[in-house]
Amino acid sequence: MREQDRPVADSSSDQGNPINWMRWIPVAILALIFLVAIIISGRIILIPLLFSMATAYLLAPVVKWFENRGWSRNSSVILTITSALILFILILIFILPSIWQQLNISYHQARTLATDHSRVEPLLSKLKQVSPQFFEIVQAQLDRLKNPEEQARIRAIFAEWLKSGLFRLAGLTATVFDLLLIPFFVFYLLADYKKMRARVDKLIPPRYRSITTDLISQMNHVLSSYVRGQVLIAFTMGVLYSVGFLIFRVPLGISLGMLSGLLNVVPYLGTLTGLALSLTFVALDGAGFGRLFGVIAIFLVVQNFEGYYLTPKLLGGRLQLHPLWVLTCLVIGGNLFGLVGIFLAIPVIAVSKVLLNFFESLYQKSNFYRSAGHTLLTDQGQPLDLSHSSDQTSSLIIQPASSSRPPRSVITTSELKSRVRGTDPFPED
Repeated sequence: MREQDRPVADSSSDQGNPINWMRWIPVAILALIFLVAIIISGRIILIPLLFSMATAYLLAPVVKWFENRGWSRNSSVILTITSALILFILILIFILPSIWQQLNISYHQARTLATDHSRVEPLLSKLKQVSPQFFEIVQAQLDRLKNPEEQARIRAIFAEWLKSGLFRLAGLTATVFDLLLIPFFVFYLLADYKKMRARVDKLIPPRYRSITTDLISQMNHVLSSYVRGQVLIAFTMGVLYSVGFLIFRVPLGISLGMLSGLLNVVPYLGTLTGLALSLTFVALDGAGFGRLFGVIAIFLVVQNFEGYYLTPKLLGGRLQLHPLWVLTCLVIGGNLFGLVGIFLAIPVIAVSKVLLNFFESLYQKSNFYRSAGHTLLTDQGQPLDLSHSSDQTSSLIIQPASSSRPPRSVITTSELKSRVRGTDPFPED
């Protein structure tokens, strides 16, 4: 092959990799728009489906455990779901009624304190010694509570809060229809997962099947690690809260502690709910400042233990999300989609990070990034295609077309392909 017939490198254009990363940007945008449209238009069916997916991630290891011991796939799924339902019903029977009963007792105690301050007199005397200014503010508010009109207004506010708050939350997440749908969704997700995965794989072109399967596996690994890790963290925190509440004699300490821990699956919901209820129960129980500060100390200790040890240990740094991004996404998700948005914020940004890493990897493998603006052109000015599997052995001259310097090196096409797939195809002299 003559020197003038050899293709030369030019900086005027770029030929992409076998997977051109630019082609994936419109696909990602369309997928995001499609996902948002589904969330907005299908929020009724979305809530049980999301809880079903989280439950399926949680129960998958149990199903695998039964399968390894000789059970069929369907039998393992049925046995696992049945056991989970029994455990869920036991939680509803033993925890929620006792907390509701204590709320009712606390409500009547609050009504009594509105007219009879004898139970809080020791607390007020200590408060007067510690902070006279704050004591005057509290005393003024207690005097207002003696007014029958003020008492009626507080009762109306409390009743409205129960109707619009607790009942709306229950209607959003635990309707009878949702509860009936969740076990069926979980069953089909667990029983037919391999079939659904095989059908999806068939829809992917063979050229992209390997890399797409790897991407799906990464997202699946992140989601499963998050769900199982968060449930284990919530259970551990529930045990720690329960022990602390028993030490400081918080009414319904075990039930309230486990509820605070389980609600911690939704960021900040468990902390705020548990702190508000425990302080209310302790204050209405006639406790002094020592027990109140003790309850606050419990939450500070458990939260720090969770943030500095439990989460890094159990999740193992797999998500690696900056706290600023977490808080920002929680606020945005809560404002756009309410409780569902808060619940989905962290999994969504975790999956988004996997996708961003994927596109970053494609970009860094592209000729645009690797060649620093150089592209191989033939002597007719056409881009040289390095994406096919042809075993060319002709020689190439590597140099910018606009340069008047002598050629930097002469290599074969096969050697150049190897360099493009490996290290920098244009090493410095």
